Amino acid sequence: MDDIKKIVMRALDAEDNYNLLLIGSPASAKTLFLMGILDSRKDAIYIDGSNTTNRILDVLEKERPKIICIDELDKMAKTFQNQLLNFMESGHVKVDQQKKSYDFTINGAKIFATANELNRLSKPLQSRFRKLFLRRYTEEQFIQVSSKVLSKILENLARYIGATVYRNQGDIRDVISIGKLVRRSDGPNDVKQLIITFLKYGEEKE
Repeated sequence: MDDIKKIVMRALDAEDNYNLLLIGSPASAKTLFLMGILDSRKDAIYIDGSNTTNRILDVLEKERPKIICIDELDKMAKTFQNQLLNFMESGHVKVDQQKKSYDFTINGAKIFATANELNRLSKPLQSRFRKLFLRRYTEEQFIQVSSKVLSKILENLARYIGATVYRNQGDIRDVISIGKLVRRSDGPNDVKQLIITFLKYGEEKE
């Protein structure tokens, strides 16, 4: 996706404010773009939209970042989505709570976010972003990426993990998680058992 990389780089370098939303199914590299931004820019922070707490407000108030990366924006609580919309409109955060109140401004912040589904975002919030829709990796692309992120283990094992995770609708984070548990002495059967266990217990069963 070199063409999208160029768009991201231009947005990062732009003098004016720019907000970019990457939309796509799991395993379409959305989070990898955010990780790339974080690796290249020291003035960026990461927010997990599925785990929003008031600690985020503490970080924003303290760091006053110029670049804000929000993963899984569509899983962010509605109250935080509304606060984000107000922030994007004015650059100002004003939240009154019992334990602590927030009142600060961050001028010129750029927001790069990801989402699986647009219908969980309000129309006004959507309108604040330039949206790019990412296609899911092909199986071979997914396997190639898996080999790169699992460069510390044997390539045939990395490709096996990538292929199995892809066929079970997983994403690159699953590949990385499994790869961290692979030992140097492990063979295909050991890796297969790891994957089977994750697939068996990885989702809540009714």
